Amino acid sequence: MDEVHVEVARTPGVTLFPVLHEVLGGVRHGVPVRWRSTVESALSASADVIRPLFGSGHGWLPDVLALAGDVRATRMETVLSQLREADPDGLAAEVSGQFGDAVPHSWQRVLDDPARFLAAYHEVADAAWRRLEPLWARADALLGKETERVGSAVVSRNLGAVLTGLSPRVRYVDGALELPQCAREVFELAGRRLVLVPVVSGAAASMHSLDRDDVVWFSYPLPGLRRLGPPEGQPAREDALARLLGPVKAGVLRSVQPPATVSELARALNTGVSTITYHCEYLKAAGLLQRERYGREVRQRLTGRGAALVELLTRPAG
Repeated sequence: MDEVHVEVARTPGVTLFPVLHEVLGGVRHGVPVRWRSTVESALSASADVIRPLFGSGHGWLPDVLALAGDVRATRMETVLSQLREADPDGLAAEVSGQFGDAVPHSWQRVLDDPARFLAAYHEVADAAWRRLEPLWARADALLGKETERVGSAVVSRNLGAVLTGLSPRVRYVDGALELPQCAREVFELAGRRLVLVPVVSGAAASMHSLDRDDVVWFSYPLPGLRRLGPPEGQPAREDALARLLGPVKAGVLRSVQPPATVSELARALNTGVSTITYHCEYLKAAGLLQRERYGREVRQRLTGRGAALVELLTRPAG
């Protein structure tokens, strides 16, 4: 560990991507409901052009589409410029090189018209970031504290303690980091810098890149994220649904669109699994929630009665 060179990067693109992944693909990263709703309300019809890619289930993405072409880019203008100036033919060649003759259906739209896809992606990312940017600005002090925390750990040779508690999806055991989707592969740093990227988006957000020549990087939720509160322009007070049912039950009802597992709800609401299970049983008994099996998973979803209640108590007064 003494030979590992570590730095912390403030990368807004890596913060934005999990939000888009959850909004467009339904993949749970623990993005708070209010933040997700704020971004979703800003999206235009261009979102439908890129939506299939976000729900594809494939772990691979070109860096430019992961909004991480430059993991040290501290300004979103830089990230959006890279997306706007990306070579459509180069993107198509990269996708073809990755999949060969077995290009998944979700990627076919990229190959059919890569220029249109990139333009739509730029429009969506730009609109989403305008809604998320105030939150990023409010996180500045927390990002500074995180940089100091990691720096102090490096100086005091306690980096292992920091790596142990970064994320529920990242494990540090016996000098090795275990990252999502990499359990069967082994990667060596081989002298590359390790870049830690705290993200201001979700309690379970995690991305990584292990095949670059210069750095190995992975992201994790910024400590203290919950203290930032709702997005600017949305009051922190309880709404009508929360006043009726309480904040946790209201959060569950709003977080099961699309249907979610108990574990996903626990991450999204930053609450223990046992607590979420208790509230789900209450809502099920009240006829507001029901369980459905999706393969090996059991997901919670709204009943018609539950959906009507959410709609009624979310609708603006008057």
